[in-house]
Amino acid sequence: MTTGINKFYIKTLGCKVNQYESQLIRENMLKSGFLECGSMGLADTYIVNTCTVTHKADSESRHIVGLIRRANPSARIVVTGCYVEKNARDISFLPGVEHIVRNEEKHNIASILGGSPRSRLSSACQQISDFKDHVKAFVKVQDGCDNYCAYCKVPLVRGQPKSRPIKYIIEEAQSLVEGGFKEIVLTGICLGAWGEDLSPNAGLLDILKALEGLDGIFRIRLSSIEPKYVTDELINYIASNRRICRHLHIPLQSGDDDVLKRMNRPYARDEYKGLIERIRTVIPDIAITTDVLVGFPGETEENFRNTLNLVRDILPMRIHVFGYSRREGTKAARYKDVVKHENIRRRRTAMWALALETSYLYRMGFVSRELDVLVETKRDYSTGMLEGYSNNYIKVLLNGHDNLMGEMVPVKIDFMTLTTTIGKLES
Repeated sequence: MTTGINKFYIKTLGCKVNQYESQLIRENMLKSGFLECGSMGLADTYIVNTCTVTHKADSESRHIVGLIRRANPSARIVVTGCYVEKNARDISFLPGVEHIVRNEEKHNIASILGGSPRSRLSSACQQISDFKDHVKAFVKVQDGCDNYCAYCKVPLVRGQPKSRPIKYIIEEAQSLVEGGFKEIVLTGICLGAWGEDLSPNAGLLDILKALEGLDGIFRIRLSSIEPKYVTDELINYIASNRRICRHLHIPLQSGDDDVLKRMNRPYARDEYKGLIERIRTVIPDIAITTDVLVGFPGETEENFRNTLNLVRDILPMRIHVFGYSRREGTKAARYKDVVKHENIRRRRTAMWALALETSYLYRMGFVSRELDVLVETKRDYSTGMLEGYSNNYIKVLLNGHDNLMGEMVPVKIDFMTLTTTIGKLES
């Protein structure tokens, strides 16, 4: 290292891909001789890995930089991530910001800060060996998206789909399993698009089949996957392979055909409903989680009721509910028929209430049944109980000692409330 600054702290906002990339930054910093601080107030260098998926994410990214500056005026701040891609000028005026690093250069932050010389390997070829503060390890398999949904800024800041070579994916997964991780989460900006840009073309099933041959006791979870990539072949493969979690996160966004068309979503409500029915015919106990965007420009009360009705039909176990956020540069940013903020808030509240109901109905089917739960490394804040996630992504609370953290344990589901699932260890 060429400088006396050697203590760093990373703050990550946003998606699983960002979390993976922060881990890659972390490991490169440590290899270059930097020291990581456990406390935010003690660092010399701060790396803020930003998000720009909503207006709130933009504000939070700027807010974090301001907090760091006030807490430690002499520190240098590095800002990277998706907010940087289109808003570098705004960030450059923030006090304390010394470096602005684009997504494609994230893995070089250590050398930019005066660490070891820049590696010739691209970030796609570099591998992580740990995942700080997690019992699950995320493995990034691809980057970029070309779906161009009308509301989404991601293609503008992440670019076209780029698949990571399968060789590095499998090597990394094997290393993480050998390191003790019992769940590997495959993630990407558009996960299902993996392999389309490779020659010869490949697909997500190729990764799953390769992972099946790895040694060790672990399970595989797919992160968010678009409906068009959930093929009958993928459904049947999940059904036949017990190593793959019985959980699919399939974004819906709207249950109204007119809104879906304006969103540039490539399916109709009946197609989405039919997909969920096909999945449940083959894998009856599977958990379906989803995203719903309310208040998209032009969304009427009838449009919103259609979404509520479709959600009641498909009964997702969990729903991420978002209010529409105008993103400069997207098609929807030009739409004039903006929904009033009070209507967005009301619709978001109604969807949250329905999400509680559909989650309860799904989870009720597992009372008195045994599930394998991977126990987290922290306890539930309000109860002090251990917490963990089942194969089908039910968050379960249970009593037990700290030595269970990081372990996969059999748990019998005892009872539940509208928001909580309680289990007990099976002896």
